[in-house]
Amino acid sequence: MGVFIRLFKVSTKAKILMPLAFMAFMAFADSESLQKLFKEYNVSKDKQEYIKKQCDRANFDFNPKNKQEQIYLFETTQIDCWVQNLGEVLGSTQGILASLNYGYDEYDKLLNKYYKLYRAEVKKQNKTTPTGAFSHEPNIQSIKNGQDTLLEEQRAWLKLRDSYEAYTKAHHAHIYDINGGGTIYSIEASNARLGFLKMRLNELFSRYLMMITDGGIGFDSMFGCNVDGDI
Repeated sequence: MGVFIRLFKVSTKAKILMPLAFMAFMAFADSESLQKLFKEYNVSKDKQEYIKKQCDRANFDFNPKNKQEQIYLFETTQIDCWVQNLGEVLGSTQGILASLNYGYDEYDKLLNKYYKLYRAEVKKQNKTTPTGAFSHEPNIQSIKNGQDTLLEEQRAWLKLRDSYEAYTKAHHAHIYDINGGGTIYSIEASNARLGFLKMRLNELFSRYLMMITDGGIGFDSMFGCNVDGDI
């Protein structure tokens, strides 16, 4: 998993990996949600072009092994680049929050995309649970044979996401209260919300990649923690 955590780091050196990626970039630049954001915050054409040029030069400091990874690296890097540069151009707290919300929405779209791809690959390889497979696993004996475990896992993650976001709001309020204010905390809370979504996308893509290359997946530890609790 560690290698995929680096996917979200953005740099601004010149490099584009493939024509398909460039087409995807243009789709980002011309997206309806982005144009709406430009209009709402009255972003000039010059600043729009500046952001596009910055993200056109986004560099990938890693070596993708296959087409799927190449596309994924481009998609995530471009979103991060737009979020970073939008925040810098908009400047205000509300503008930075808007850029983070834009990033959240774009990552959510990617999450849905790779969940569907992973699900399709699981079905394609006919990965089903054999009768009695859970008999020696006391922690999961409640799972019924034939149950859609991926769907159940996704539902559990959605509950976890909602709980995490509720905690983040409460934590934000507490920190704000203790420190007597501070607009920076709303930005940090939005960053935490976005980071949680990134982590799930990262997890789903790594599984999808393992399925198409190895036909199996590894165990994903909660919040990147090891069995002994260390990060």
